[in-house]
Amino acid sequence: MISRWLWRAVVLGLVAVLALLFLRPEPMLSPGAPMRAHQDIGGDCFACHTPLLGVRAERCLSCHALDRIGLFTSKGRPIPADKSRPPFHQKLSEQNCTACHGEHQGADAKRALRTFSHQMLQPGLRSQCASCHARPEDALHRQVGETCAQCHGQTAWSPATFEHDRYFLLDRDHNVACATCHVGQNFSRYTCYGCHEHSPAGIRAEHEEEGIRDFQRCVKCHRGADEGEAHGRHGDDD
Repeated sequence: MISRWLWRAVVLGLVAVLALLFLRPEPMLSPGAPMRAHQDIGGDCFACHTPLLGVRAERCLSCHALDRIGLFTSKGRPIPADKSRPPFHQKLSEQNCTACHGEHQGADAKRALRTFSHQMLQPGLRSQCASCHARPEDALHRQVGETCAQCHGQTAWSPATFEHDRYFLLDRDHNVACATCHVGQNFSRYTCYGCHEHSPAGIRAEHEEEGIRDFQRCVKCHRGADEGEAHGRHGDDD
């Protein structure tokens, strides 16, 4: 008899818990307060959650129309244009809202943001950095093209890498500040006359002794500090 009543009590307890999960899911399951913009639906879990399936993009897009994200609020108010944060949700390869956005982290919406992966963009857009990011206006970036990937990766803007060794090895005494060779922050030009015995007259005399007439483009033959490893064609160059 005792075991029968115990069994009934367990079953009734489970039924009560299940009933509360569906009737009052917010106090039973909520891990925390929703962000401020969602507080008007904070007590309606099923506004975002599909039973047994979790949060699906279809539920998000029922309030946040895809073609209006970044342009209008869900209430229809225009969002002021911000060059640093242009609309890009329309360019995602798939709609997976929870990959970047979380919830129940408190009223501050920034706390609910997760790391954005550029792999979510449509493949043809991943190399078009300027469509979302403003190009830096410093002297170096003004002189390079749009191929950001030659120095930057897509996981973070910094650190950046530049393979200077492809042009000249910064070895031994040549590991100096950029301005030593690139005068006036003009990185499209360089000079070798700022150090040791280099001078136009001295270089001319030394190279003409070797029959070398093209001595204006130093890195064409010299790729590092070892003078004996200079390579190139003697005589006239095209």
